[in-house]
Amino acid sequence: MAIRISRNAETTKTDYSWQLGLGNDHAYLLHRKDVLSHIKIAHDELGIKYIRCHGVFDDDMLTYQRMSDCRMFKSVPGNKKIREINFRQIGDIYDNLLECGVKPFVEMSFMPSALASGKTLGLRYNPNITMPRSLDEWSEYIRSFIEFLLDRYGKEEVESWYFEVWNEPDLNCFFDGKQKDYFRLYEATARAVKSIDGDLRVGGPSTSACRWLTEFLDFCRKNDVPCDFVTTHHYPGDAFGNFVNLGNIKHMFMSSREAVKNGKKLSETMTDMFCLPEDWKKWTKGALAQMDHKALKKVGDKPLMITEWNSMAVFGSPVHDEKYSAAFIVKSCLDLNNRLAGYMFWCCSDLFEEQFMLPRPFVGSFGIISNDGIPKPNFWAFKMLSQLYPERLKSDKDDSIDYGVFTDGKDIQILLTAQSSDYRENNGHTATFELDFEAETVSVMKIDDGHCNPKKMWAELGSPDNLTREQVKDIKTATFLQEEILPFSTAGGKTIIDCSLNTNDVWLIKVKSI
Repeated sequence: MAIRISRNAETTKTDYSWQLGLGNDHAYLLHRKDVLSHIKIAHDELGIKYIRCHGVFDDDMLTYQRMSDCRMFKSVPGNKKIREINFRQIGDIYDNLLECGVKPFVEMSFMPSALASGKTLGLRYNPNITMPRSLDEWSEYIRSFIEFLLDRYGKEEVESWYFEVWNEPDLNCFFDGKQKDYFRLYEATARAVKSIDGDLRVGGPSTSACRWLTEFLDFCRKNDVPCDFVTTHHYPGDAFGNFVNLGNIKHMFMSSREAVKNGKKLSETMTDMFCLPEDWKKWTKGALAQMDHKALKKVGDKPLMITEWNSMAVFGSPVHDEKYSAAFIVKSCLDLNNRLAGYMFWCCSDLFEEQFMLPRPFVGSFGIISNDGIPKPNFWAFKMLSQLYPERLKSDKDDSIDYGVFTDGKDIQILLTAQSSDYRENNGHTATFELDFEAETVSVMKIDDGHCNPKKMWAELGSPDNLTREQVKDIKTATFLQEEILPFSTAGGKTIIDCSLNTNDVWLIKVKSI
């Protein structure tokens, strides 16, 4: 049965909330020329407005230094009391972002060791994830930080940024404290920010899996704590907890033993440990939209931003490099319906070191641009979304595919995918669209096994650990999103378009009317 599309159907505004921003690992990497080039591509090609990163206050950013931090001065009397605060390196990375055309989405994390109450570290780059030993000292530090930004960039510019307190304090790899500790930290931080400029926008709790929203807002209301927007994160299965069960822990240990036995590389071992297709296919289709709906009910009239999301929460999963991710992005963004203030994908660049900095061309890292600067299928999914017309036509639901219809008032676009959480599925799907006007031309852009698939080209080269510059150039050229003619027929003032695609393929059809 044909899917009928009327050009005169009721319309809503196309949802571009995903363009608010992207994540990008931790702050120190924003000194790297290659990472910045990836961010500039995301801004120029996709319309990305903000970049959010972890760790602007980490020790490698040198914001709070003591003489005792240098080994050669360990024996100097009073070395811990000789100290200096300087936010110059933060200024350097924010300058870099602004030069790329994006603004900072300021995640205020983690704890400088000089202010920390403990020595607990998280992740590979060793951020201190403890509470401050003194909230008064921390508040003074935050006030100094805000004054630095205002002096460097001016009131008008900084007031256009967002200030988010910490990252995923509900997970012990990011915060060594309880919910009540985070609420105290949030209150001190938000009050410090507002004491310098009451017009700056501050929010939280930046939790995983949409947790703590009700409790957080109750705390803010009861204690009159500033909160201009609410942030949280979600991933399908949500997310890491999906993998923490007896069977999967056994699988991880067996994978590591197998790697030692067979001399496997770290990147291959990570994939073996975390690639769990039998678990993935159990995930509910449209799960993120369901989580959004529940979160919005909890948040009420506060603007809600999802400041992290992706098709998978674990590093090393091949889906991040393949059409699976592209289809998941398209499905998730088609479900948005203008309900969120921001929908920030995690993340921009594959140059990423939360767990490891794995240098091979395609290792299942979270980004939309590979280590070599090659746009991946998920990049091209966002490129399609960026090209959508400003109005979305109301259309009927179809159980076999997910699609949206968009118009500029004359011509239309159809964005469709046969999205599935079953990684191994590659079934054929057909759809016929019947339009209530005659087309002059119909074209299509595709993300599938033969289009926008740089990982396939890399495999055909023998999966080398390092690509030459010429190989990178060839892959970019061959896997660029391209427009092709799509056959169609017209009769009686109508246009018929037949589509045949496979599981997790993505098509963007453009119909130009006569």
